[in-house]
Amino acid sequence: MRLTAQQKRTIQFIPIFNGAPLKLDTEYYTAKDTILIETLKFYLSEIQFCKDNVVLDRLEKKYHLLDLMHPTSLILKHKSKNDFSSIRFKIGVDSTTNVSGAFGEDLDPTNGMYWTWQSGFINFKLEGRSRQSPARQHRFQLHIGGYKAPFNTLQEVELKTSKKKIILSIDIENLLTDVGLTERYEVMSPSENAVSIARYIAHNIKLKQR
Repeated sequence: MRLTAQQKRTIQFIPIFNGAPLKLDTEYYTAKDTILIETLKFYLSEIQFCKDNVVLDRLEKKYHLLDLMHPTSLILKHKSKNDFSSIRFKIGVDSTTNVSGAFGEDLDPTNGMYWTWQSGFINFKLEGRSRQSPARQHRFQLHIGGYKAPFNTLQEVELKTSKKKIILSIDIENLLTDVGLTERYEVMSPSENAVSIARYIAHNIKLKQR
């Protein structure tokens, strides 16, 4: 059976700052800070469409590297016959893949999302400058990864929606407020801070209302 246009689905991810789509290398002014984002990229994996807690369908490709520097990577397309009531996905790369040596395409280490010294993937990378950061040139680097207990940073998100065009947002301003760059301005390895920030990331992903 050939799928119709009505059965095509689109998932679009929009990072936002101060209520508007985030732009790289642009200064944003808040009441307490001046922030510039230079890098934002992260993995989405195991994207599933569910109904009554049953997985009806999933994207064939398991891992997707979303990179704000490449806007087309923020749009994922899929075809299906099934109706659904929620979308479920993970932020990051699971432990099995971390130890399997599975590289290539979005998992290629040349994408800058792999710790060769740590033997694991970076699930979420956010870099830039903030007046609150005490580091040199007020830089901050949040490289969130880790797949071994007690520092497993893989997060699962499930959001209720039945729309054929799903728009997701992550509020970077709120995320940085949650992180607190005065203290956590450089997280570069699996740790309690990385786990905490991973939870903040998941919490700040919402369905964007059109």
